[in-house]
Amino acid sequence: MSYAAPLELLTDASGSVTFGWVDQGVFYARFSHGLSAELGAAYANRLRAIVQATPSIRYFSDARALENYDLLARSAFLRAVMAQRRKFTSIDMLTWPGDLSPAVVASLGEPILVTCDPVVFETRLFATAPRARWKLDPKSEAIAQQRWPLRR
Repeated sequence: MSYAAPLELLTDASGSVTFGWVDQGVFYARFSHGLSAELGAAYANRLRAIVQATPSIRYFSDARALENYDLLARSAFLRAVMAQRRKFTSIDMLTWPGDLSPAVVASLGEPILVTCDPVVFETRLFATAPRARWKLDPKSEAIAQQRWPLRR
């Protein structure tokens, strides 16, 4: 559960999932392009293993770049979360309007935030995981160092 470890990447012809720890106890996943049944199952299996190895997890899912997904991929994710829901202290999801039905959201339990607003999502992510900003955008650290050079 080291946030110092690099993010992992799973990919196939339809799209990709980039995921990993972005701060202590904070897990982030970004979905891009398409999520096939196979890619979704691979991610769900990896998520299940990660959650089993940790006492608790604050989960952030960024699907703003996701164009489509196979329903089997969504089902695999739901099963992975529900199998160990008690370990998820919070779930925050950035998605597009109408993506998740109220029934799907309700099945994930509380506390959960599903939003279509990237500002709301990123504000919550960076408030929960300050190190995430540099983990997700290494250039921001270089810019910060350029703005405030160390003085001797």
